[in-house]
Amino acid sequence: MDNPQPRLPTLRDDLRCTPIVEDRRHLYIIEDPVRHIFFRIGLEEYLLASCLNQAKNLDDLLEGATARSGVVFTPEQARTVLNWLASRQLLQTEDSAPLLAAARQDQAMQETRRFNRLNLVSFKLPLLNPDPFLRHVRYLSWLTGWPFFLLWLGVGIVALFTLAADWPLFTGQLNGFFGPGNLFRIWLIWFGLKLLHELFHALVCYRYGGRVYEAGVLFILFMPLTYVNATSSWQFPSKWQRIHVAVAGMFIELFVAFVAVLLWAQNPTSASGFIAHNTVIIAGISSLLFNANPLMRFDGYYILSDLMGIANLYQAGLQYVRSRVSYFFYGSSKPLPPEKKFIRGYGVAVYLWRFAVLFSLGYLASHLAGGLGMFITLGAAITWMGQPLINLRRQWPLLHQHNPNLLRHLLKRLLMTGVLLAAALHLVSWQKRVEAPAVVEYQEQYSVRTKTSGFVTGVLVADGDKIQAGQMLVTLENIELQFVLEQLRLQMAQLDLKIRLAHSTERLTDLNILQDQKQALVKELVAAEEDTANLTITAPGDGVCISGNLTNLSGTYLGKGQELMWIVSARQKQLTGTAAQNDIDDFRQFSGKTVDVDMRAAGMGIFQARLNRISPTATAALPHSALGAVYGGPLDVRQAALSSPEQGLEQRYRFELFIPRFTLSLDLPPAIQQQVQAGQLATLLIRGTKVTLGSVLWDWGKTWFKHKDTIADGRG
Repeated sequence: MDNPQPRLPTLRDDLRCTPIVEDRRHLYIIEDPVRHIFFRIGLEEYLLASCLNQAKNLDDLLEGATARSGVVFTPEQARTVLNWLASRQLLQTEDSAPLLAAARQDQAMQETRRFNRLNLVSFKLPLLNPDPFLRHVRYLSWLTGWPFFLLWLGVGIVALFTLAADWPLFTGQLNGFFGPGNLFRIWLIWFGLKLLHELFHALVCYRYGGRVYEAGVLFILFMPLTYVNATSSWQFPSKWQRIHVAVAGMFIELFVAFVAVLLWAQNPTSASGFIAHNTVIIAGISSLLFNANPLMRFDGYYILSDLMGIANLYQAGLQYVRSRVSYFFYGSSKPLPPEKKFIRGYGVAVYLWRFAVLFSLGYLASHLAGGLGMFITLGAAITWMGQPLINLRRQWPLLHQHNPNLLRHLLKRLLMTGVLLAAALHLVSWQKRVEAPAVVEYQEQYSVRTKTSGFVTGVLVADGDKIQAGQMLVTLENIELQFVLEQLRLQMAQLDLKIRLAHSTERLTDLNILQDQKQALVKELVAAEEDTANLTITAPGDGVCISGNLTNLSGTYLGKGQELMWIVSARQKQLTGTAAQNDIDDFRQFSGKTVDVDMRAAGMGIFQARLNRISPTATAALPHSALGAVYGGPLDVRQAALSSPEQGLEQRYRFELFIPRFTLSLDLPPAIQQQVQAGQLATLLIRGTKVTLGSVLWDWGKTWFKHKDTIADGRG
């Protein structure tokens, strides 16, 4: 006697099903109103699911679906649909064999989800239901229509032409963008843009009748990004409506960037211009690099999925790669080719992107966030590598049943993979591109400072005048110093008289004392005469006078050591660069040779200059103020006090580099010397040594552990 078939489960009564036609295909959207989740299924899946409530067993289900459609369904197809419905919690809770199998599958999926929540690279934090708020701001829906688009288009065209015209100035202000003083400002602008981004997703979703029931914060390396759950757009009958929802966030971010360009162009050097400049960069990076990237499940992915007409493209691509990996390592069943060949390449690209992001974010985290960054890196690595091991442990009995030689097969494939990986680490190589910041400065330059204090009585030169060595520049007056000099000269005359008298009377003891007094007095007199002579300031060399405040000096009091002007050789300019310690060996190979110099930001293009000198040791001294981040340069600096307390207040502090660097000196071509100005920034470009993928990873690991030890010792 045959065993009776178990009773099948039934669909939940509260589910809503909406038919749509897309690319001449009949599809159905299943809405779960309790969890606000949407699923898209095909016609065959819908026929089986719709007949489920009228079927007593599997045979009844197959007969009913065949009678309605005329298509013959197999038991395997029915079981697949049942398992899928059960894993999505769309069935009633009655027992059945297929449901039990699916429940086990669902339990495994829940375990995987719980494990994924441990991912320290990215995780979600749902916060609120924005639906009541969005109902009150639905009047803003005009911002999602054609009038605003035409405004967006007009502003965008004007902004792009403005940016193209001022491109050298715009790129020149990029130096110091990631400086320590700008990081908090970047975070505020980024977070504000993301709030606006998600608001527009929600507004467009409401425009077409959708709802948004969840909003929260998505953390990527603990950097907060806002998000809204707009999955209700899946029920929209037109893919162009869904694309409109996906593109809305980037649309408004670009509009903000366009407006920021116009504000920046009004006054690029002001505080508001600096904020506008940051906004343009951040909006561009977030829109193009993140949101438009189809390899991440952001806006670009959903746009691509709808354009290709492939539902769940991300999952399909990952599933194909996983099945191929399972077939290669475990000897499981050979996977069937995907519906479209595009899915294969997409799945491989996603995994490559994942690994690239993991290594990049891990590297940045370990260097920017110190011990916390290393903890994040380690946690992410454990999560990514631990999940396949957990899946293998769970699936081992089934895999072993399918392949009795599973262990031997796995070891062979792991050995093969290890050999191929080692070969790739050794053979994959490229020419390292090395960059170093530099600044234009005068080759011969003299700083003219006061050697004694006094009031300015005469300024004999002006800014831009040609100067000859020994020429009188500024005269000072110090009545107190002149009085001291007269007193010393009077004392010297009196002392000479006493010495002659003692010598004539042969008082040898008194004579020795007086001569000792004279020697001391001579030293004071020489110093006073030297200070008096220094009241007249002369040029130490030939050149051109450079100063911005000579006209305001008359009658002012100047302290000792105060800078008055610079005398520079106007025709002799050079480049002063600074190289990191990791790159100095590459630059030493170019000593006495030409290197590429990038001055496109200054309108000079790319030219070559001769590297004539490299400092023998690294130093923390800032080669030129224009290179420091506090002055708009690319190098991070810190304030340090000078050791000499005798310096004036303006000279008691200086900025020095966080990490010592080597100083480079380069000769500029004669034609370039006539065009560049002192203080302009440049970038030195060379092709360094050939590096392999393995050497890069090895160097990164050594840096990581070195940083780890430094923090553990309390030095970092």
